[in-house]
Amino acid sequence: MTVHSIDASSLKAAADASVGSDAGTANPQPAMASGFRHFLDTPLASQRFRVFGIDPLVSPAHLSEIRALMNRLSRRMDAEIRWPQHGDPSIEHWENPTIPSGYTYLLQFIAHDLVHSAMPLSITGELGAVANARRAPLLLESFYGHGPVGSPHLYALDAPTDDRRTKLRLGRMRWKFANGDGSKDNTNNMKCPFRDIARTRVEDLTGIDRDRGARVALTEALVADPRNDDHAIISQLTALFALLHNGLTDIARRGEPVSHANGRFGAAYKRFLCARDALTAIYHHIIRTDVMRRVLHPAIHAAYAGANPWFMDRHSAGDWEIPFEFSHGAFRFGHAMVRPEYRINDQSRHDLNNTLEKSSANDPLNMPLDDTWMVQWSRFFPINDSEPNFSRRIGPYLSDALGNDQIFYAFDATERVGLLYRDLLGASLAGMWSVDALIAEIGRRRPDFVAQSRLLADRAYRVGALRQWLSSAPTYGNLGDDDIETISNDPPLPFFILFEAMQQESAAGLHLGPLGSIITAEVIFAALEGARASVGYAAGPLAAQLAQLSRNYYAANVFSEIPDIASMAQLVEWTAEIADLKQAVPAFL
Repeated sequence: MTVHSIDASSLKAAADASVGSDAGTANPQPAMASGFRHFLDTPLASQRFRVFGIDPLVSPAHLSEIRALMNRLSRRMDAEIRWPQHGDPSIEHWENPTIPSGYTYLLQFIAHDLVHSAMPLSITGELGAVANARRAPLLLESFYGHGPVGSPHLYALDAPTDDRRTKLRLGRMRWKFANGDGSKDNTNNMKCPFRDIARTRVEDLTGIDRDRGARVALTEALVADPRNDDHAIISQLTALFALLHNGLTDIARRGEPVSHANGRFGAAYKRFLCARDALTAIYHHIIRTDVMRRVLHPAIHAAYAGANPWFMDRHSAGDWEIPFEFSHGAFRFGHAMVRPEYRINDQSRHDLNNTLEKSSANDPLNMPLDDTWMVQWSRFFPINDSEPNFSRRIGPYLSDALGNDQIFYAFDATERVGLLYRDLLGASLAGMWSVDALIAEIGRRRPDFVAQSRLLADRAYRVGALRQWLSSAPTYGNLGDDDIETISNDPPLPFFILFEAMQQESAAGLHLGPLGSIITAEVIFAALEGARASVGYAAGPLAAQLAQLSRNYYAANVFSEIPDIASMAQLVEWTAEIADLKQAVPAFL
């Protein structure tokens, strides 16, 4: 396995790129990575995260110590958390019954819609080498690409003799034990439905042939963002949204006026745009009313979910940029929600390692997905009193399989594998606010937010709680006294967000704590406001929004039959209805 070295001199060059003042002393400010910024404001040197009192951005010689400390902290976080028992003994103490596991992967889908970087900061080690290419957040660019004209490979032809493209391409699933014709068996003879994302092979033009045996290697996932085929569950979620888009396209077609031959291409593109806008509005509505309600602290959610929230994080107009404190800090909480195994449908259960390896990139010979991987959505969202897989409680611990050394391989001298170390190291190199300084700045702008949490309002209590937890499992991580003191006094932001969630009385790990909620709410709700304006609908009930979007394209409201879809469960049920999947085999619902 190749070990990637990091040129520490590049960090020094970035740190020296800009010089300001901090209480009369030199304050090197790092050159910001393209598409990124800092939450609230760019912190001064005295406000930035430090390790052993040293700023990583201005002391590249210190980088090996930073890696070593983050390695030790990540190993301390390998100790399972002793969560309190639930009232229902059938629920494991580590499970979170308030957040079914489908939301884990919807949050991943949302993250892809906010950030698109070619290489993690933890691996490059250079701020100048990372960039966020996503300039249109929460507009489903990661799903639609550039539309049928700019990304034609994502779209199917409307008919064998029709060059128009209005629907997203899907692929046939396969039966694990099937006849050669693709039917389930000789008696049923039911052909495989289109339940997978579209996949194809690479033609052998370079002298490399990946085909092995009788089965063709489907190495290429035809999706706008390759991360939407990172594993089986995210690709199934992408297929779910494609089924919904295609159903909305059919609804728009039924309501549109008849076009003459020379106007059919214009009519098709109008139909596509109308369906895309409708799906985007539904997606926004679910994020507001369902996802954020589940993951945010109730008081913070109430402050942002209503009409006209007051945002602290106001930044200059121009290209949208994402705060490091969100992308490399608070929003990493979703990694802690990942379960060690999943009941995919009534017939199959798969462990996390197997799930993570199920993609065109990692397992092309076993693509498309077979029936054991067809997600039965009542196992992931609460549909008709179903018992879904629950996510993990949010805290400083990740499922073992997120240390998979084939996917999250070692890349530096620590030889530490896994996602957790990457999260901690990337945060350490981003020049982010220290937790203390960030709390102080939020307290200056919104003292009511800080006052409601003793962990935020009382620094001595916060340091003591961190110190106690870090020292409570001495066999994990081999943290020394100096390690414990530096982390207790200046914890990496993604670690603190998980620690804060765990520390909540009567809601331990059931949702984010106040600081994690503030950062998440500020970024998500502000992005939703900008995206709503871009799509072109007013705030209000979903039915009114869809009627307005329809009027942007047609005289009549083609979406009058769409119900008020306020949750993922309702989205799945309605998709099953319009895609004729209520009686599907394998089960869709």
